[in-house]
Amino acid sequence: MREKIWTFIGRHAGGVQWRILWIVHTKYIVGVSGLVRNSAGQVLLIKGRMWKPSRPWGLVTGYAESGERWEDTVVREAREETGFEVKVEPNPVRLVTGFKLRAEVAYLAEHVGGTYRPDRKEVLDARFFNIDELPEGLLPQHRDLIAHHRCWFKGDDVDRAHAPREAHGHAATETGDL
Repeated sequence: MREKIWTFIGRHAGGVQWRILWIVHTKYIVGVSGLVRNSAGQVLLIKGRMWKPSRPWGLVTGYAESGERWEDTVVREAREETGFEVKVEPNPVRLVTGFKLRAEVAYLAEHVGGTYRPDRKEVLDARFFNIDELPEGLLPQHRDLIAHHRCWFKGDDVDRAHAPREAHGHAATETGDL
């Protein structure tokens, strides 16, 4: 009987089935990070005002807005946080779920211009670092992402940037970590 009801709804009610599924299923927020490099192969890091004092540094990061493409989230967050314009590679290099209704995705991006204007509400500092001289207090997951894409930052192996990533068993982060 239940199957007949769902079949009837699917055939005749169109959007009703989608609305019912939306109400009864779990929703996720999506945190998006960008590994932004400049022409010298340095990584852009943000010192976040609202991040833990012991781990203030991280990648360009923010939450996707409803209906926003994840690549566009990186572009928007880079502009909002630093004033920089970036060009994002089309495929994510990391996608992780299971963090208390949160999914995390990361993209590679190139710094292409803009004027440094940090958002003083969120950003204490933002600058490019050599990947061999990363600051203390960098979020461990971001340090791992940078290390995994070392060849991309060095410019010696673009194809390797999208190679399958080994599972590292990262523990879920608390909301304040990102």
